[in-house]
Amino acid sequence: MSQEHGDVMSPLISHFNELLEKYGDSAQAVAWRDEAFQRFRFASVCQVFDGEREPFSVYEVGCGLGHMRAYLAERYPQATYAGCDINEQMIRAALDRDPTLRVEHRDITADPPPASDYVVASGIFNLRCGVDEERWSAVVRDVLRSMYAVARKGMASNFLTSRVDWKRDVAYHQDPAAILDFAQRELSRFVEIRHAYYPWEFTLLVYREAQPLSNGVTPTGDPA
Repeated sequence: MSQEHGDVMSPLISHFNELLEKYGDSAQAVAWRDEAFQRFRFASVCQVFDGEREPFSVYEVGCGLGHMRAYLAERYPQATYAGCDINEQMIRAALDRDPTLRVEHRDITADPPPASDYVVASGIFNLRCGVDEERWSAVVRDVLRSMYAVARKGMASNFLTSRVDWKRDVAYHQDPAAILDFAQRELSRFVEIRHAYYPWEFTLLVYREAQPLSNGVTPTGDPA
């Protein structure tokens, strides 16, 4: 994290280190209820490259224990995977389990990685661990800017939605309209919010270029 936000991450890192100590190499160690829920969230951000048929690269921000690589190998075998996390202990645990993982201790807002076709983040903004919402919102936007800067084709992140009738005190619930406005103003004209697959969250997808419609039709020419 940039120097401005560095102290914000300390309670979050401590929280995840406690989970890692308690649960070991598991979905629970990275704050998911179980592996099925973790994979569901992977599926949400992988929507950004679901139409790819040729080889492509994926870089996961907040990769934790690197579990996404196994999901990609199963569902997108043409994808190559790499990732980073600001929590050095998580990265050490991931590499202890599998030294072939291409994961690293890195803060992309201070030290951007080389470009990848797609940059994704699953669940990394959901817990703020007592950090003021305004400060956490600034962190979210800094990370999204950094993700898009190194994405050759597109990026995706999922969020807990603010359009709910209850909220957890430790959680961060993002207003989908606000993040859509931010993404269109600061990142790209080609932005999607997918809020139809689950009641309590949504996924932001941002592309470098216009995307075909779901029926395969590609928009062409100027508007009438």
